[in-house]
Amino acid sequence: MENAGRVVLWWATALLGLLAGVASATEVGEALEREREYRASPVCASVPVTASACVWEQPFSVREAKADGVGRGERLAATLLPPSGEPWEVVFRNTGPVLSRMQPGDAVVGVVWRGGVVEVRDAGGRRQQTEYGPSEWPADRLGGALAFIPFGLIALAGSVWPIVKRGDRRHERAATAVRWHGVALGATGLLTLWVQADNGWPLWAIWAIWGPVALVLLATMAACVVVALRGTAEGGGPAAGPPARREPAAPPRPAGEEQVAPARERLPREYRMSRSRRIELTALLVAKTAVLVLAVWSEDLPPLWFQVGLSVLMPLLAVVGIVRMPRCGTLVDSTGIHIRGMFRTRRVAWEDVQEIRAEPLRGSDGGLAPRTLVHVHLTDGSRRLLQHLDDKGYDVDREVAVLDVARAARRRRGDAAADVPVA
Repeated sequence: MENAGRVVLWWATALLGLLAGVASATEVGEALEREREYRASPVCASVPVTASACVWEQPFSVREAKADGVGRGERLAATLLPPSGEPWEVVFRNTGPVLSRMQPGDAVVGVVWRGGVVEVRDAGGRRQQTEYGPSEWPADRLGGALAFIPFGLIALAGSVWPIVKRGDRRHERAATAVRWHGVALGATGLLTLWVQADNGWPLWAIWAIWGPVALVLLATMAACVVVALRGTAEGGGPAAGPPARREPAAPPRPAGEEQVAPARERLPREYRMSRSRRIELTALLVAKTAVLVLAVWSEDLPPLWFQVGLSVLMPLLAVVGIVRMPRCGTLVDSTGIHIRGMFRTRRVAWEDVQEIRAEPLRGSDGGLAPRTLVHVHLTDGSRRLLQHLDDKGYDVDREVAVLDVARAARRRRGDAAADVPVA
């Protein structure tokens, strides 16, 4: 079973996220009602003496502004002085566009509603809502609900799953994929809220952006679960048998007998990416696609058709990559080496092979990328990468030795004997 402490941590985090999302969702209606009330409020006929439901504008001068206090744990706030001289402290949600430009002595105008400053306008006409302002509350609450509720529900399901299916490696892999897709959905909700707020779009834009991305994430989550559950109990091995490092050492062969690979190491051999790595790469690809789509709409890119085109093209390319990824690999048989990419297969005949060599991948730290790759060097001086024959799934030195023996045997025989079935 998975590490119990990790599962409990996921469970607690998912539950807290779900509670936070439910709390945000319950406040959406109240925030919308408050915003509607503010927009329907009339302009005050005269300056009210007490807090009033009408709106009026009050000139202020800036005494102090703290636009960089968040790093010291202080609030983003400004102290404003009205003509009466009694200071008003106004708190902002972020630094721009007005607070970041405030200097002591600047003249600003505050929009007052129900006894509080809801908006500040500077001499350049720039406007910024304060923390008390009602205009951004509905979007904040909706964005919080879309970020935390899907994350909480999906991550909670992925945390309970390995407990119910204890000891089943396939179900544990599927649960891991579910949990991380919950994180991706939560991050998508937060990024969508940021894009909507940064561009000043209406509330419906949150649904318009988040909905398609969420559907793509749910589709990839379902695909990852299906792939994980279809695997073997151990999972991750190549189609032609378990990785070479799991095989017992071959006994020494009698002197004079032809030194060819033993039965378990004869051709054909197939090298593929393990299912766990495919799930990791799928999650990474989906997350990067979501970030790129949101970045396209958060930047001032010309024109609209360009933004729409990229938003359609990038998820489409991600889906094609996810669907075609399992096809990639390397098949070695008696006729030669077949290198399968996403869209084409290259065949290398044994008579064209000069050397098969394991080479380090420069700059790799052994994280997601392998440290060692295998290339086949051809007689014409070129080389080809053997797809997915690397140290992430195989004992590279042993596999290269097996392929060298097979290459030497084919050259000596000069024929294409029938492949020996894998034991």
